[in-house]
Amino acid sequence: MTIAVIGATGRVGSEIVRGLLARGEAVTALVRDPGKARRAFGEPGGLHIRCTRLAEPRDLTEALDGIRTMFIAMGSIGIEGVLQRVAINAAAQIPSIEQITRLSVLNSSPGSLGINQRAHYSIDQFASSTAVPYSTIRPAIFSASLLAAAREVRASRTWTGLAGSGRMALMNHRDAAEAGLRVLTEPALWGAHHDLTGPAPMSWPEALELLSAELDDIVTFRVVAERQFLERLTGAGVPAGEAELLITHEWAILASENDYNRHFPTDHRPPATSSLRVPSRLPRGNPLMPA
Repeated sequence: MTIAVIGATGRVGSEIVRGLLARGEAVTALVRDPGKARRAFGEPGGLHIRCTRLAEPRDLTEALDGIRTMFIAMGSIGIEGVLQRVAINAAAQIPSIEQITRLSVLNSSPGSLGINQRAHYSIDQFASSTAVPYSTIRPAIFSASLLAAAREVRASRTWTGLAGSGRMALMNHRDAAEAGLRVLTEPALWGAHHDLTGPAPMSWPEALELLSAELDDIVTFRVVAERQFLERLTGAGVPAGEAELLITHEWAILASENDYNRHFPTDHRPPATSSLRVPSRLPRGNPLMPA
């Protein structure tokens, strides 16, 4: 049987597709833009790229026919959150599907200050209501998040935000994908939520110290009030809803919601293998698979 990937051209989804193909698995990428997927992957053997309208139940049901396991890597807010529920509900009706694995976020909970965390928790609750076999990987903030500051860093050697304190164990998104591959292909890891982090919690200012060392130039974190941060985001063209999500993301960091790290395999959580370095060229972390 085939593994389906929704969100196949995203940062983590594309790594999942490539990893599955490298393992000799048959993969169906359910995408809106087949051309974009072909540019990303070419036309390797074992990959079927299928244009799929997630909002169309019949289209989605046909695409999932014969699928054994499915990986979903989509946003949790707005239409993408709705489409995740649609996909989960459709998968629950497909007899061949043995497991859904979904990309979530660390500290997914109803009490989080972060909109994203609360939205992911809501999707988890919906999945539970369908009784579909279900797992998530819940990664910490990706070190690639530093790339969002690239323009400001180039212009002024600063990064503006709210969270001048509060720590999180940044991780490499490729390590999150490697963990997702393990959960997809190892039934012993099914039916659980897997928290993933980097090796050591650090604050944004501490991360920028590492970036400064890599760039051989000082980059500082500039703390502003929430209103100033909102005006900066919207002035840069960030939609209001996304700006709110980013602001609550900073509040969650300030509240130290993510100030811990997790290890694997003793508690079935993948190891914190991402490098402590957070340079502009993000290195691939060490493999998660044991020697």
